[in-house]
Amino acid sequence: MPTLVFPKVRSSLSVQAKRLVAMRFLIYTGFQTSYFIGVIGTLTYADDASVVATSLAVLFMNVFVILGSFAGGAALDAWGPRHHFLLSIVGTLATGTAIIAFGSATGVVLLGAVFLGFTMGFAQPIATSYPAYLTDDPVELKDINSAIAMFSNVSIIVGPTLGGFVAAAASSRAVFVLMMLFTVLAFVVGWGFRPQTSHVAGDADADSAEEGERAGQSSNPSTSARATFAASIKTVFTNSVLALLFCIIFLSNFGYGAFDPLESFFYRDVLHVGVEWMGWLSSASGVGAVLGAVLALRLPPHLVNLKTLLVALMSVGLGSLLYVGTPYVGVALVGQIALGIAWGVVNPLHNTIVQTTAPLEQLGRVNSVMGFGNMFAGVAPLAIAPWLAATFGVQQTLIGAGMVVTAVPAALLLFGRRHFDRAARQ
Repeated sequence: MPTLVFPKVRSSLSVQAKRLVAMRFLIYTGFQTSYFIGVIGTLTYADDASVVATSLAVLFMNVFVILGSFAGGAALDAWGPRHHFLLSIVGTLATGTAIIAFGSATGVVLLGAVFLGFTMGFAQPIATSYPAYLTDDPVELKDINSAIAMFSNVSIIVGPTLGGFVAAAASSRAVFVLMMLFTVLAFVVGWGFRPQTSHVAGDADADSAEEGERAGQSSNPSTSARATFAASIKTVFTNSVLALLFCIIFLSNFGYGAFDPLESFFYRDVLHVGVEWMGWLSSASGVGAVLGAVLALRLPPHLVNLKTLLVALMSVGLGSLLYVGTPYVGVALVGQIALGIAWGVVNPLHNTIVQTTAPLEQLGRVNSVMGFGNMFAGVAPLAIAPWLAATFGVQQTLIGAGMVVTAVPAALLLFGRRHFDRAARQ
């Protein structure tokens, strides 16, 4: 199927959109080589750390992803995509260098999780906000977001697979060398990126007025320049679509918070496989996510809405239950592909809805607010994940988390229809 769709993607996107897709693919592949294997894998296999230690690593990463996303959103809105991208490159290279040089003990690996989380969060606007700097056409935005999601999901195949081979041949910390190599390649590709619309602080041009009109906001550039995070929070919660989207993603991801600190123990103690399988099973999810992004690319415009997003999120939960429901690695592989397909639909839908709803001059910070809800939903369960695993077992806790991920969107679909219809009319 991808061989039939990729030519369509290449022919339908502008040159700058293709460059953006490549930039995101390369820097995200670098992150995918390193996060799961380099941090969680090192703690679980090399340092023989406890569930508490891995939970702390995920907690630190998630908290600093949130802080990094706020910093990245502010940098994007203040200085524009090109300066934001350069800062993302510098931060990622500095983080990789520090972890390689000093990350030889549990405490230092946890500190590395802090820096890696911040840089990952800081770079998030590349996928979530940059497309709106290229076009304001909803159909073209969906195509760009689907292409970004498609190749980001290829990253989930390529990154962990390469990371798994490097970890098997050398060590789990060696994957950070791969991260830095992919980051350098992203910098080379991104050097020629030229956004067509710039809302840097202090700009006063026709594009500002045009985009302000598009968002239904004041086109006064000085007002845009002085927009604060408080204004962006107000934008999210006074807009019915954005407010509903925030709540949907928060509630649906709440159950997923137990997965990150427990998955490595599920591999080791339930599936009885080595650290390299952390990369290879993650790659299976990426295969599914590519197929999901292809599906999102083919969605007609009238299905780009909150109801379709809920169906996709419910499918993520069902795939999760298949993934963790047995002690067989073959079944886990199929489950990873299934939940990957659903995630491949969720991400471009989410990003397109935000980009076509939020004011462009606040888009970086609005996406930071949305990302905060997403990440905080993953942080909250970390406080009880070790206790649940000790009381009920790792696999049972993961099955319970998958049930939450499934049940929340199903309940919202059953009982929230009136709110979605009202939001669609506004």
